[in-house]
Amino acid sequence: MLVKTFASAVYGVDARMITIEVNSGGPVKIGSLGYHLVGLPDNAVKEGYHRLSSAIYNLGFKIPRKKIVINLAPAD
Repeated sequence: MLVKTFASAVYGVDARMITIEVNSGGPVKIGSLGYHLVGLPDNAVKEGYHRLSSAIYNLGFKIPRKKIVINLAPAD
């Protein structure tokens, strides 16, 4: 694991703690996505790919040519 951080989300009227883990390493094939979002059970994952790449690009960074896995837990 490269980085582990914490956030929170609203669940009904309560707040739930979310653990975010990011791991990086390994080669990426040309033409494929180098990052994977796991831990969300709904369609937000599909939108997350475009939001993540847009945010990184707008900040002036480039996505490295390494495999990156972003785990959002708990999944519910």
